[in-house]
Amino acid sequence: MKKYQIAITALALSSLIGLTGCQQNIANGTPRITPTPSSIKTNKPSNNISYAANDAASTKEGVNQVIKANNQFAIELYQQISVQPKQANSNLFFSPFSLWAAMAMLYNAANGETKSQIQKTFHYPAFAVLNPNSAALYNQFNTPNPNYELAIANDFWLHQDLTPNPNYLATIKRYYGSQVAQLDFENHPEPSRQLINKAIASHTKQMIPELLVKGSISRDTKAVLTNGVYFKSEWQKPLTIKNGSQPFYNLDGTTTKTDLMGSLDRFNYMEDGQVQVIELPYKGSELSMLIVLPKAKGAKAMQSLIKNLNVNQLDSWTQQLENKNISLLMPKFKLEESYQMTRLLSKMGMPIAFSDRADFSLFNDKAPLTIDEVVHKAVIDVDEKGTVAAAATGVIVVTPISASYNAEVIADRPFMFVIKDNKTETILFLGQVNQV
Repeated sequence: MKKYQIAITALALSSLIGLTGCQQNIANGTPRITPTPSSIKTNKPSNNISYAANDAASTKEGVNQVIKANNQFAIELYQQISVQPKQANSNLFFSPFSLWAAMAMLYNAANGETKSQIQKTFHYPAFAVLNPNSAALYNQFNTPNPNYELAIANDFWLHQDLTPNPNYLATIKRYYGSQVAQLDFENHPEPSRQLINKAIASHTKQMIPELLVKGSISRDTKAVLTNGVYFKSEWQKPLTIKNGSQPFYNLDGTTTKTDLMGSLDRFNYMEDGQVQVIELPYKGSELSMLIVLPKAKGAKAMQSLIKNLNVNQLDSWTQQLENKNISLLMPKFKLEESYQMTRLLSKMGMPIAFSDRADFSLFNDKAPLTIDEVVHKAVIDVDEKGTVAAAATGVIVVTPISASYNAEVIADRPFMFVIKDNKTETILFLGQVNQV
């Protein structure tokens, strides 16, 4: 029996993502969209909970379980990406939360060994814990905040000639705020791809004009799930640009002249024999970037950091942070990374989901389904004002300040960074700057 395809698209980037509303006809309670790119309508404010999830059954303990699972997956995926032959000296950046949330929606339709392998790979707790507490995080991250913009968007695009499982649709709408729309993948695969891309481009203010490449949607495609994570904020205190470009020592041994930005100020900081860790708070201090800089230079130091990293280590560094006078220098950087996740996730423990043995119950029609591809794209732009997308910012030239300080952090060589929500310690983004 022929297996049909499910496309899982996890989108994560630093640019505007809004919740899209469309003018549609309703068929059996599910929006049906004419598969032409012009039919998409844009978009509501990014920090408006237009589609709130039901978190009535969430608990503090349950939220902690969900966060622990996300963070564990984040570290394991980071380690898996880092050892890929093509990765080598390249930069690395992804949103574990985006991938984790997108797959959580599909996990709700998984059965048997398919379900078991996905669970072990993503460390999902029982559904009674996973769903309401994922809803709690979804609502919290989408709550408007004057200090930053953070928004999560989930969508489920399904083939119009199949009858969706009503229990499954109710679950992803209820707990993941997912919007559901029907497309004619069989007769109009290319217009359907363009429509989904247009929706994503609209969410991201054209930062991601083509997430799904030509040919990625075929006549056999039966469903596409998409997730978007958007974050934008200024630093608690702006950094300044050091007068004149400075060298950055890339992981491959080359040197790049670049603008370094910095500050002599009080930061949360810790160090041990192997690393320096500094926390850069965003406005309001509710989210922050954690920079981990190996003390030793060269590729071996970074490889050792990655190999020995775990959730407990990251928690330990965070707990040891102390407020001190720190002299900080770091590069401005912009990363744009794309990953085909099929092979990575298979190696991490869920190959059945990508095979003809896959078992998913998305539809009442009992159509055999398999995951065709998991696509992930992430973009981030970090400058002296904060973390923004494609921003044009002014350069402030200052005279070096002479004053006493407790420690000096000069990130003029490869470093790891984490963007996390400080209220929950959820890892939203994780990256590694190997070259600028």
